Amino acid sequence: MTYWLIPIQEDMWDTIRYEGVYGYKQDLSQYIAKGDYLIIYVSKYYAKVYGGKIVGIVKVLTEWYHDETPIFPEEKVRNRALFPYRVRVEPVTTGVCDFKSILDKIVFIEDKAQLAKYLRNAPANLKRPIPEQDAKLIEECLNGHI
Repeated sequence: MTYWLIPIQEDMWDTIRYEGVYGYKQDLSQYIAKGDYLIIYVSKYYAKVYGGKIVGIVKVLTEWYHDETPIFPEEKVRNRALFPYRVRVEPVTTGVCDFKSILDKIVFIEDKAQLAKYLRNAPANLKRPIPEQDAKLIEECLNGHI
């Protein structure tokens, strides 16, 4: 199992969770494959509720495909695809995990003072997978056990 940290805009979460689709502006197939898991982190930018929090883990069900249909909120407003490289996903665990509450226990962030560099772009963590022990810790947090 390979886990990837994926930062999103807050308004994308409902589409990911309920429509079962994750999309990005570039093809991520060299990193993320069918059967991998995406740890969904909501970026603080423009967030009203979940900024700085992890909201779920989803499993990638398909290979990457290209689709120009506007499905994400920002795409619908602009009436064009902004995230045309997509995969079908299904939620494995959802909840709310305040990232800072587990920061001292996570090992993939070597330099805690430079947290932001680990939380940008997709996949985040400098394009490296998340260690399984960290993924399990995040899952426990999402389930309210931490």
